[in-house]
Amino acid sequence: MKYNEMKQAVNLLAEEWNLGKRESEAEGNICAWIYLIDLLEESEKIVTYKDEKKLVGFCGYSNKSSHKRLIKRKIYKTIGNILRKSKKIKDKEGFNQYENNYDYVPKELENYFDGEVSILIVDKKYRGKKIGKKLLLDIFELAKKDNMKNLQIVTDESCNYKFYENLGCKKVYETIVENKEIAQLGNGYTEKAFIYEMKLGE
Repeated sequence: MKYNEMKQAVNLLAEEWNLGKRESEAEGNICAWIYLIDLLEESEKIVTYKDEKKLVGFCGYSNKSSHKRLIKRKIYKTIGNILRKSKKIKDKEGFNQYENNYDYVPKELENYFDGEVSILIVDKKYRGKKIGKKLLLDIFELAKKDNMKNLQIVTDESCNYKFYENLGCKKVYETIVENKEIAQLGNGYTEKAFIYEMKLGE
């Protein structure tokens, strides 16, 4: 991603998700920047969708066995570590707790997948136009060319998780996670989280 695309991606992320901003009492879009830098570090490839010059969606995947992009990954990791020390993050412990709360992949699945769909996001104003489907199918094709057999998709009930089932993904895990962000919806402090598998080949 070029820097202009990164700025647009950060705005998309910040509009869609909290990303620890509330828990860390962070200023501006620093949490969204950290999230994006982490994505760029772990993602083997990212595909984008634009309306002229406006970025309206993007999708990426990681490859656990890949040894490519080592230098870029080190650079992104260093940038991420620097951003996490920013004074804009007032409550760093709160931010750490937020990040750890979303690490719920069980041990039995840690080595099961070849990689993961690291991100899929589409601007709210452009939903219903099959942009998300196009992005995800493009990622599946790229992963196939990368000789990957399956991909992990982590999602929760705050998202349209049925979308993945309609594309042929199979739910392989379900759990309950704490999420103070949804307390205002009247569901307490928990929500269902899911892991789906997309098989790409034998």
